[in-house]
Amino acid sequence: MTAKDEDVLTNRSLLKKGIAIDRLIQNLIKDSNIDARSLYIGDRNAIIINARASAYGADYKTSVSCPACGESTKFKFDLADHEEYHGDEYPDLVTNNEDGTFSITLPASSIVARIRPLTGQDEIEMLSGRKTKDMTNDLITKQMKRFVVDFNGYDDKKTLNHVIDNMTAGDAKILRYSFRDISPDIKMEQTFACKNCEHEEVMSVPFGTDFFWPDR
Repeated sequence: MTAKDEDVLTNRSLLKKGIAIDRLIQNLIKDSNIDARSLYIGDRNAIIINARASAYGADYKTSVSCPACGESTKFKFDLADHEEYHGDEYPDLVTNNEDGTFSITLPASSIVARIRPLTGQDEIEMLSGRKTKDMTNDLITKQMKRFVVDFNGYDDKKTLNHVIDNMTAGDAKILRYSFRDISPDIKMEQTFACKNCEHEEVMSVPFGTDFFWPDR
């Protein structure tokens, strides 16, 4: 990251549109033939994490609320301490179609769902135009309607929406877990220790507003 890249992260217009991070990722990619939005979300996350670590160092201090006592405390995470998951450890019920999609037969309905990992373009479109207070409303079904390619070969929007909105909770859970298993990502889980109650718990590293604006 350069000073010019920092300008992108503070550009009010880009922040308001929710595309500042997207623009940063595109700037960091040297090959102009690669569209940042075409990358899987996990690959975009890896770029962001490594960009931040190279710019400000691997130490990431942020406020964390203790899951046990609720006390907010500053905790230092190590951005260099992470694992890369390549999306290749999925159960036997998932079939790799070798074309970027995967098939799974849902146990309750016996419907064959074809799914794919999500890209940056999917992420941007899911979150575009949503108010902050409504950000999590119907996000689960909205995500499912993005990563499902078809059900039993039917890929029209009406069919996809109907099946997803009416499938059993058990099938929906299997579908979400399968999506997680086929999606490459960078896993950052570290042990948090609360200074107030001494509670310890492994948690995912939170990415707050101070991720790219460390308190120096």
